[in-house]
Amino acid sequence: MLLKLKDGLILREVAGQYVIVPTGKRVQEVTSIVYISSSAAYLWDYMKDHEFEKEDLVQRIMEHYTGVTEEKAAEDVEKFLKILSDNNIMDDGIKRGRVFVRMPKKDES
Repeated sequence: MLLKLKDGLILREVAGQYVIVPTGKRVQEVTSIVYISSSAAYLWDYMKDHEFEKEDLVQRIMEHYTGVTEEKAAEDVEKFLKILSDNNIMDDGIKRGRVFVRMPKKDES
């Protein structure tokens, strides 16, 4: 399944930390401050301009960093994608948030 980051998000380095900053309408959807590591920021640079699969990100880590096993890279990428997904940053096809459904009263049906 191809994944992508939602629009309206930028990555900024603040005091040596990388933080994902929502802009425009995303401010209402991404309400938590999300800090990521420098290796996650490396992946973000690729992800912001491409659709991707988890395997693409694992491969990029393997090519960029020495001494990392594929298993460790896959584990770290999985954690990173979960953080993005949990914070409504990734467009992964899963709807999040609250949905209110008004059920008709018996005499309205």
